[in-house]
Amino acid sequence: MTIKSRFLLSTTGILLLTCFFSWLSIRVLAEDLVESWVERYAEKQARYDKARTLLPLIQEINLSKEFAELDSLKAWAEQPNNESLKQQAFIDTEAFRMRFAEKSYFIALKKNERYYFSDDDASGKFYRYTLESSKESDAWFYQIMEHNLDLHLNVNPDVELGVIKLWADVLIRQGDEILGVVGTGLDLSEFLNQMVEKQDVYSAIVFTNYEGAIQLYQQKELINYSSLTKNAEGKKLIFQLLDNEESKERLKQALKSAKNRPNKIEMTRVDKDGTHQLASVIYIPEIDWLQVNFIDIGRFLPLSEFSSLFVVFFVSLVVALIIFYVLLSLIVTKPLAELDLSIRQLGKNRYRVPQLSYFAGTEIKRLVSHYEKMSTTLLEYQHQLEEKVKERTAELNRLSILDPLTELYNRRGFEMYMKEYLASWQKDQQSFGLINVDVNEFKLINDRLGHAAGDFVLQKIASYLLSVVDEKGVVARWGGDEFLILVRDKQEQDRISERLRSDKVLHEIDFNGDRVSVQFSIGNAFIQDQDTLESLLHRADKAMYAVKFNRQ
Repeated sequence: MTIKSRFLLSTTGILLLTCFFSWLSIRVLAEDLVESWVERYAEKQARYDKARTLLPLIQEINLSKEFAELDSLKAWAEQPNNESLKQQAFIDTEAFRMRFAEKSYFIALKKNERYYFSDDDASGKFYRYTLESSKESDAWFYQIMEHNLDLHLNVNPDVELGVIKLWADVLIRQGDEILGVVGTGLDLSEFLNQMVEKQDVYSAIVFTNYEGAIQLYQQKELINYSSLTKNAEGKKLIFQLLDNEESKERLKQALKSAKNRPNKIEMTRVDKDGTHQLASVIYIPEIDWLQVNFIDIGRFLPLSEFSSLFVVFFVSLVVALIIFYVLLSLIVTKPLAELDLSIRQLGKNRYRVPQLSYFAGTEIKRLVSHYEKMSTTLLEYQHQLEEKVKERTAELNRLSILDPLTELYNRRGFEMYMKEYLASWQKDQQSFGLINVDVNEFKLINDRLGHAAGDFVLQKIASYLLSVVDEKGVVARWGGDEFLILVRDKQEQDRISERLRSDKVLHEIDFNGDRVSVQFSIGNAFIQDQDTLESLLHRADKAMYAVKFNRQ
C-alpha cells in the first residue's frame, strides 16, 4: 500500500475531530456576541460612573468658582494690605465657608504671596504662611497662575489627618488680571472606598489627566499626588498598567479622541493583567479629567459552563492525535528518521545503511535504494574533491606569501616572520636583526637592457642572497629592487652584511652577452627595547639610505 493510501486512511480518523472545530466555531460566535454586549454594557457603565463621580465633585467645583467671584474677596486681593478690605473679605468668606462640604477654604494672594486657610478649628487665625517660588511645596501656586488654569484639581495626601484630599483650585480674576488662587478640599478617602475599591465585579475605574497621569485609582500608591508640579519622569501613568506597547498606543489614541469629543465614549481593546480587556474612555470637561473603565471580557464568558463539553472534545482530540501519530510514525517519520540519520553520517564522510521496518512505505524504500547508490558515488567524488581542494589551498597559501618572480617571501609572507620574531623578543628577549639590501642604480639596467634583463638580475640576486644567508635567516623581496633579511644573531648579521659588501661573485652578471654590474647599499638595524616593527624597519631603511647617499 502506498503512503498516499495510508495517509488517506489516517485522515479518515482525523475527520472525527470535526466536532471539535464545530464547537470552536460556536465558541467564537458566542464570544463575538458577548463582546458586542460588553461594549454596550461598558458605555452605560461609563456614563453611570461619570454621573456618580460628578455628584460630589461638581458641587464643590461650582462653589469654588462662586467663592472666587466674591466682590469683597477681589477687592482685598487687589489691595492685600488694606485692613478694612481684608476684614470685610473674611466676613464674607466665613459666611460662605459653611456651604463647602468640608467647611474649609484656602486663599492664596498673588500680590503679597500669603496663604490663608480657614476651617472649624481656625479660631480667626487665617494667615498660615508666606508662599515662596523657590519652594517645591509652593510650586503649585505659581504654576497654576503661569499656566492660566481657571480650574485645577489636585490630589494630595494629608499626612497629619491620614486622608487623601482633592483640592479644587480656582483663579481669582479681575478682568484679565490674575489676583490669586482660592479653593476648597474634599476628603476622598470615603469616596475612594465607595467609588473605586468597590467597583463592579467586571470592571476597574481609573481617572487621569490629559497626559494619562493617574489622579484616582484603587491602588492609592499609583496616584499622582501634586501631578502639576511633577516632571514627566516622576509621573505614574495609566499606560504602565498595560501589558504591551500595542495596548499602550491604542489607549493613547483613545484618550486623544475622547479629549476631542467631550462626553462621548471611546472604546478600545487592551491587554491588562494578563487578560484581554475592553477600555471605555470618556472625557469629563467639568473637571478636565478622563475616566477610563477597564472591563475584563473573559469574566462574561466563564469556561466552567463549557467544561463537560470541552472534556469530551479534548479526549476525542487526544485519542485521534495518538492514532494519527502512531500511524504517521510507522509509515513516514521513522523511515525518514533512518534516512536522515544516514544522510547526517554521510555529511561526516561515513556511510550508514538505513534500517527500514516492514511498515515503511514503498515510495520511501525506493527512495532509500536510490539514495544508497547516490551516496556511495558522492562519497568517492567528495574524497577526490577534498584532496584537490587541499592541494589547491596549500598552493594558494604558498603563492600568497611568495614573490612570483624570485620565489622569495613577499611583503605579506615576510611580515608573518617579523611578527613571530618580535613576539619571541617581547616574550623571551630573543634578539634579532634586520638587513636592508638595495640594488644600486637598478633603474639603469631596466632602461638600458629592458625589463627582461631587470627580472633576470633580480632572480640572480635572489639566488645569491639565499646562498649567503642559508639557514641563518629569512630572505624576502620587500618591493622593486629592495630586499630584507631577518637574522637571529648579531654576529651573523655582521657576517652577512660584510660578505654582501665584499663578495665579488655577483658583481658581474652575464645577460645575453651583456655584462651587468651589480652593487648593493646595505643598512642594518638590531632590535632594541620599545621597538616596533615599524620603528625597526624605519631604522634599517634609514641606515641603508645613509650608505646609498654617502656612496653617491
